[in-house]
This record gives sequence, C-alpha cells and structure tokens, in this order.
Amino acid sequence: MDENRITGAEKELGGKVQGAVGDVTGDRETQAKGTANEVKGAAENLVGQAKDAVRDVAGQASDLADKAINRSRDAFPEAERAYRQGGDAIAQYAKESPLVLAAMAGAIGYLLAMVVHGRR
Repeated sequence: MDENRITGAEKELGGKVQGAVGDVTGDRETQAKGTANEVKGAAENLVGQAKDAVRDVAGQASDLADKAINRSRDAFPEAERAYRQGGDAIAQYAKESPLVLAAMAGAIGYLLAMVVHGRR
C-alpha cells in the first residue's frame, strides 16, 4: 500500500473530525478548514491508489513478459544459440572489416530512407 493512501486517509479522517467539531461549535472557519483538509486527504488518497494501480500493472506486464520469454525458449530451444552465434559472427566481421560493415549499414539506412520517404 502506498504511503499517500495512508496519509491521505488520515488527513481525510482528520478533516471530517475537524468539520464535525466546527458543526457542533458553530464555528464556520473550523468547518471550512475541516472540509478543505478532508478534500486534500481524499486527493492524496487517490494519488496513492493511482500509484498502487500503476505498480500492479507494471508487475503484471513484467510477469507476462517473463512468461512469453520462457514459452519462446521452450518452443524454440535453438533460437537463443543461433541468435548468439549470429551476433558473434557480426562482431567478428566488424572487427576484421569495420569500413565494409559501416558502408553496408549506410546502404541499408539509405534504402530504408527511400522506402519510408519515397523516391523524389
């Protein structure tokens, strides 16, 4: 539970009590302050609830991503090995011929730009 929810609930309850005291004593200023504190507390409580909701959604998204990764590893056990081998091969090629690799990357970038923006 977020700290804002706790402090917000405390302020909201305190505002209600303060407003009730103002009602009993007929003190309009105390009533107004109580209402203001109650509203502030309710707002802070809502902020805490929103933070909790965001935390819950982020946790669920992380869990779903972990499940998807595990399922893909189970379905394609050789994919990770092939990915690493490809990365190692490209890294080795980049060490041996960095200018050729840079030229290829530039050409791919140029072709992508042509596809995205169209030929003028």
